[in-house]
Amino acid sequence: MNEMNQGNGSTGILMALAAGAVVGAGVALLFAPCSGAETRDWLARRSREVKDGTTSAIERGKEAIRRTATEIGRDVAEATSGLGSSGPMRS
Repeated sequence: MNEMNQGNGSTGILMALAAGAVVGAGVALLFAPCSGAETRDWLARRSREVKDGTTSAIERGKEAIRRTATEIGRDVAEATSGLGSSGPMRS
């Protein structure tokens, strides 16, 4: 077995996926029923929609992380509030 075949195969799968996407996009453009200008307009609109959706999802994710971090901070403060300020006990 050569060195290229010793990995987990994820690189090959990703390359095949990328190549398939490129070929699929090319075929779709070749057989598109719209003119070039209409296709470009559609692509621009769709790109903006995807960007806006991605931005929105990232913002929702950030907010969820902030809420979770705040909850964890409260839980830790509550759990450690009875420990006192003398630090951990030693035997």
